[in-house]
Amino acid sequence: MHKKLLRTAMILTVLVSVLMCGFWGCGRQTSEHSDGQAEPDMQEEAAVNEKLIQTIKERGYLLAGCKMDVPDLSFYDDKTDTWSGLEVELAYQTAARLFGVSVDEAKEQELVHFIGVTVADREEKLEQDEVDCLFATYTITKERKQKFAFSDSYYTDYIGLMVKTSGTDTNSLGTSDIRSIADLDGKKIGVAKNDTTLSTFLNYMDTMNSIKTAPIFFEYHSYEALFGALKEGTIDVMAVDVSILNGYVDNSTAILSDRFGGQQYGAAVRRENAKLLDYVNEAIRPKES
Repeated sequence: MHKKLLRTAMILTVLVSVLMCGFWGCGRQTSEHSDGQAEPDMQEEAAVNEKLIQTIKERGYLLAGCKMDVPDLSFYDDKTDTWSGLEVELAYQTAARLFGVSVDEAKEQELVHFIGVTVADREEKLEQDEVDCLFATYTITKERKQKFAFSDSYYTDYIGLMVKTSGTDTNSLGTSDIRSIADLDGKKIGVAKNDTTLSTFLNYMDTMNSIKTAPIFFEYHSYEALFGALKEGTIDVMAVDVSILNGYVDNSTAILSDRFGGQQYGAAVRRENAKLLDYVNEAIRPKES
């Protein structure tokens, strides 16, 4: 009787172990992120990361995706064939750390090759391996972090509104009598396609209990197209980041005082190439000596 009970207990123990193993998973080589995505084997991940670093070093330069039309941040001058701006400098600083040289040497040795990107095609160029890293006024969001790996934030900006000035009447900034966001009901607002401006704008308006406004939104593939539409009167307002608006304002346009939707820019790489961000983050926040 005792042996029979012992054998029954052993069988039950094995069944429980099998059930628990099936439920929790036994001997698996991956773990789960909090967002439900499987984390690859650490050694395999490290090998993939090191492969990209080695590829860049063997190639002899970093492929940096930068915008060509954002003065002070990322700008290409076709007359002088030169790149300038904070993000351009960050790309050079990243390459300097990657290749173990000074920033001046990185520039002299052309250790960064710049690839022009737009708000509409920057993600595609990163996904298609046309660039190693994006330095392209790219806002860090929860949705984008599902697709790419991000560096620390290196710049914080806000969405602003640009309108055409109304000639000699300095009391009325806009041609459609637009002085603030409260005057946008029924107005035509131009935003950049694939940008965060539209969703941020809508979320902001939802919080404005004291102001009821329902503008009409139009999406454009480039800032040049947006600015052209504003100048032609196709839209009443150009809504993008203030840093971008500053590069387009002229004597016939004005940027309103409204600011909303603070957003942080970060450099982005493909998730399997996250190791490259170690060099980017060192450039953003140099280690103390």
